[in-house]
Amino acid sequence: MRNIKKIFSRDVVALLKNPFALIIAGGLCVLPALYAWFNIYSNWDPYGNTGNIKIAAATEDKGFTDSSGIYVNASDAVIESLKENESIDWILADSKEAAVNGVYNGRYYAAVVFSEDFTECMYQGFLDGLKRPTATYYENEKKNAVATKITDTAISTLETSINKQYISLVVSTLFDKQQAAASNIDATDITETILAKIERAKKTIRNFSIAVQSLIKANDKLTASLDGASSDLGTIRSNLDGVQAGASDVPDMQALADKLNAANSQAAQSVSEALSQLKQAQKTDIKEQKDALYGQLASRISSAKSSLDGLIDSLQSLNAATVNISKGIVLTQLENQSQSLGNLSDRVANASHSENDSILAETEQQIEQQLRSIEQALQTSVSQSLSMLGNGLQQVSTEITQTAENIKGDIDIISSIMESSTTAIDLTNQSFSGMEKNLTYVGLKLDKISEAINAVDQAQMVQGVLHFMQGSSDDYGSFFAQPVSIDTEIIYPVDNYGSGVTPFYTTLALWVGGVVLVSLIKVNADTEGLENPKPYELFLGRYLLFFVLALIQACITVWGNFYLLHVQCMYPRRFLLAAFITSFTFSLLIYALTISFGDIGKAAVVVLMVLQIAGSSGTYPIEILPQFYQKLYIFFPFPYAINAMREAVAGVYEHDFTLYLMRLLLFAAAALVLGLAIRLPFRGIYHFIERRMKDTEMM
Repeated sequence: MRNIKKIFSRDVVALLKNPFALIIAGGLCVLPALYAWFNIYSNWDPYGNTGNIKIAAATEDKGFTDSSGIYVNASDAVIESLKENESIDWILADSKEAAVNGVYNGRYYAAVVFSEDFTECMYQGFLDGLKRPTATYYENEKKNAVATKITDTAISTLETSINKQYISLVVSTLFDKQQAAASNIDATDITETILAKIERAKKTIRNFSIAVQSLIKANDKLTASLDGASSDLGTIRSNLDGVQAGASDVPDMQALADKLNAANSQAAQSVSEALSQLKQAQKTDIKEQKDALYGQLASRISSAKSSLDGLIDSLQSLNAATVNISKGIVLTQLENQSQSLGNLSDRVANASHSENDSILAETEQQIEQQLRSIEQALQTSVSQSLSMLGNGLQQVSTEITQTAENIKGDIDIISSIMESSTTAIDLTNQSFSGMEKNLTYVGLKLDKISEAINAVDQAQMVQGVLHFMQGSSDDYGSFFAQPVSIDTEIIYPVDNYGSGVTPFYTTLALWVGGVVLVSLIKVNADTEGLENPKPYELFLGRYLLFFVLALIQACITVWGNFYLLHVQCMYPRRFLLAAFITSFTFSLLIYALTISFGDIGKAAVVVLMVLQIAGSSGTYPIEILPQFYQKLYIFFPFPYAINAMREAVAGVYEHDFTLYLMRLLLFAAAALVLGLAIRLPFRGIYHFIERRMKDTEMM
C-alpha cells in the first residue's frame, strides 16, 4: 500500500513541477469535452435547417373545366401550398425538363412533376374507372445519403396533402348532389316505403312457410310411394325369375329367320312375275289381250303385297323381349315396300281404263320403274336386314337370361337406395319443421317492428337522416379526408435532438479521453526508490493518476453539457454519477489492456471503440442494425453507460438506472482481473514482442 501511495504522490508532484506537462495534462482533460460538445451542438437541431434543402416542383397540368364552365387547376393550388411550407425550400421550375435536369446536375435534391391530367383525374377519376391523379417524383440519392431521407419525408407529406385534398373534393361533390336529393325527400314517403318493404317481407315469409308445409306433405306422399315401390320391386323380381325360367321355351330363331327370308323371296318372285306380265302387255295392241295381262299384273302385285303383309305380321307377332334395332329396321323397310305395292296396284287399275295411248305408255314405263325399284329393294336391303335380324335372334335367349340377372342386381341396389331415401326424407321433414317454426318467429318480430314504426312520430324518425344529408359538404369533405384524430402523448419527453444524443457523445468522449491518456502518459511505473514493489502495486499506483485525470475529464464534459449547451437533464446528479462510473470503467479497461499487451492493447482499444460506435444503439435502434451487432452489443460497455445517462436525461423507470451502472461495473471488475492476474503469465511474451518491434526501428 505504501508503494501505491508513493507512486501516485511522485506522479502528482512531477506533474505540478513541470508546467509544460501540466498544460498537456490540462489539454488531455479538456480535449474529450470538446469532442462531445462539438458533436452535441452540431446535432442540436439537425432538422431545423431543412428549409435550405431545395426541391423543384413543375406542372404539366392542363386543368379541368366543370359542367358549370368554371376552370380549375389543382396542381397550381398544391404548388402554392408547397411554397408556404418553410420546412423545405420548394422551387417552382419553368418546365419538367428544367426540374429533372436540376436533379441530374445536383442543383436540386429532388423534383416533383404533376401530370397533364392531374386535375381532370381529381375531379373525374372517381367516376371514370377510378383513375388516379399522378405525379412523378425524381430523387438524387448520390448527392447526400441523409438528405434523401429528409426529401422522402417531404414527398410523403405532399402525398398525404394531395390525398386529403382528393378525398375532400370527392366527398364534397357527393354531398352537394345528396343535398339536392335530400331537399325533395318527404318523411311520410320514407316511412311508407319502410312499412311497405316490411309488409313485403312478411308476405314473402308467409309464402315461404306455405311452401315448406307443402314440401312436408309432398315428403309424406313420397315416403308412401317409396314403400309401395319397394313392394313392387319384390313382385318384379319374382317375374324376372319366371322370365329366366321361360327363356328355354323360346322357339328356334334360325328357323324363324329362314321362314321370314322365304316370305321375302316369294314377294320378290311375285314382283318379278309382275314385271314379265307388264312387258307382255307393252308388246300387244289388242285390247282384250292387254286387259287380260293387266289383270294378271294386278294379281301378281296383290300377291307380292300379301306376302309382305304376312311377313310384317310375323315380325310384329314376335315376343316383346326379342324386339331390337334390326327388327325395327326390317319393319320400316317392309312397310315402305308394302305401301309402294298398294299405290302401284291402284295405278295399274287406272292404267287399264286409259284410252290415250301416249299416256298409257308413259304410265306403263313408270310402273316398270317402280316394280324394278321394289324388286331391287326386296333382293338387297330387305334381304340383308332380314339376315341381320336372323343373326341377332340367335342371341336373344342368352341375352334374356343375362339381362334378367342384371336387372335383379339393380333391383337390390334400388331397394337399398330407397331405404336410405326414406331415412333422408324423415330427416328433411324434421329440418322443414324447424324452419317453419323459425319463419313464424321472424314474422312475429316483423309485426312488432311495424307496430314500433307506426308508434314513432314520422318527422322525428327521419329528421336525423335528413339533417345529416343536408349538412355542409365542405365540413363533410374535411371530416372524411381525415376521419381519425390522433392525440400524441409523449413518454419521457426530450426537448431536442441534441439532448437526445448527449448520452452517446458523452460516453464516446470519455472513451476517447481514456485512449488519449494511454497514448501520451506511460502506463508502466518507475520502480526506482520503491521497496520491493509488487506487480499489483505498480499497476494500481500508476492507475491512480489515470483515474484522477479521467474524473476531471468527466467533470469538464458534464459541466459543459449543462452550462454551455444547456442540455436537458431531469436528474443532473445521476448524470454526473453515471459519467464518473463510466469514466472510471473506461479508463481502467483501457489502462489494463494497454499495460497487459502494449501497442497491441492500444490497437484493441481502438477496434473496440469502432465496433461500439457502430453497434451500441447510440444513434440507431439496435433492432435495425445487422444481426452481428444485435448479438454482440450486450458484451460492450457502451450500451450500459448510454442507457444510464438516458435515464438521467429523460426520466428514470423503476431501478433501471442502478441496474445499468451495476452491469457497467462488471467491465471494471473484468479489467481488474485482467490487469492484476491474467496479464502476469504473459509478461515474458509481451516483452519479447516489444523488443522485436523496437528492432525494426520503425515501431
